[in-house]
Amino acid sequence: MVVGYALGNSNDKENDIQVLGEDRDNVLAYSKATSVVLSRMCRNNCPYCSFHRKDNIVVPYSTIKIARDARLSGAREAVYVAGERPDKYSQVRATLDLWGFDTYSDYVYTICELGFLEGLIPVIELGFLSPDEIKKLAQTCALSKIMLDTVDQRNFSNIYPESPGKKMDLRLKQIEWSSKLKLPVVTGLLVGIGESKTHRKQMIDKIRDLHNEFGMIHEFVIQNFVPQDGTKFHNHSVADEKLMIETTEYALDSFKGAVKVIVPFESNPNYEPFLKLGIRDLGRLYEGCSASYVCKDKPRDMTIEQLAEKYGLELQQRFPLRRDFIQQGKYSKKLGQVFDGYRYKIKKETQEKLKKEK
Repeated sequence: MVVGYALGNSNDKENDIQVLGEDRDNVLAYSKATSVVLSRMCRNNCPYCSFHRKDNIVVPYSTIKIARDARLSGAREAVYVAGERPDKYSQVRATLDLWGFDTYSDYVYTICELGFLEGLIPVIELGFLSPDEIKKLAQTCALSKIMLDTVDQRNFSNIYPESPGKKMDLRLKQIEWSSKLKLPVVTGLLVGIGESKTHRKQMIDKIRDLHNEFGMIHEFVIQNFVPQDGTKFHNHSVADEKLMIETTEYALDSFKGAVKVIVPFESNPNYEPFLKLGIRDLGRLYEGCSASYVCKDKPRDMTIEQLAEKYGLELQQRFPLRRDFIQQGKYSKKLGQVFDGYRYKIKKETQEKLKKEK
């Protein structure tokens, strides 16, 4: 069997995952994913985060069953998450050495490859990586998620006094490096942690400019802040819906369709206002969360099926990598074992349309 061949097929159904028609206005898309936490060790100490420095790193082969079970349940995306630079800590470095890994990036590469062998497309969310590490991981990962969880410089010392990795310039540089090295980037804003309206607009404009220069911003996620129990921000207010709508409107106007804007379904119980704005992607629906998922103990008004039916939309599960990125070949040779066939389908569809127009 070709590596990753099963991706896109379920019970031998060739049309399980579609790439054709993904961008139609009447299609409501989503990516079914599983999240795999590699380590909660983190050099940052963000007041709203539940990650801590008490664990080590997971055994690589323990992730195989997670990937296999997710694949059998219909997921196609594995998001490998870790605290930023766990290899800063001596116990992690000792563990990597014991397991025979020369570097942290070798360890992550191996885990991503194991997930790919089980039919999932790897996506990484690891915080700071050097250009050499990005270049290496781009061979086996489709996307790097680098969120701009930033605030205005005047508020930085209040929100992030112990989080060097959250510096705005560092995050933007990371996105630029990934773009130059041809690794598509998922980025976006965490709304409601103390940033100003001006700051949000500046961040959206900077991402727009980076995409105009390199063309590698895969999607822009507008994530509402929801406080977690057990964190310093547990009493912080939830991001206001009006604020979310205002930010979404500005992003849609700024990107003008060049970058897909996503408002995650899983953290917004009331989703209808975003559909009315033109949002047509529910984001990642993580394994273990049903369509009637409960967000912060608040039942949502309707399932994704009911939402789509109410607005006359067609639900479509998409690949982690979007149609236009597949069409343009923005993926590695390794991932081409899956995506080359779909790229051919897209090319054939385009040719047939041109013939009809003539």
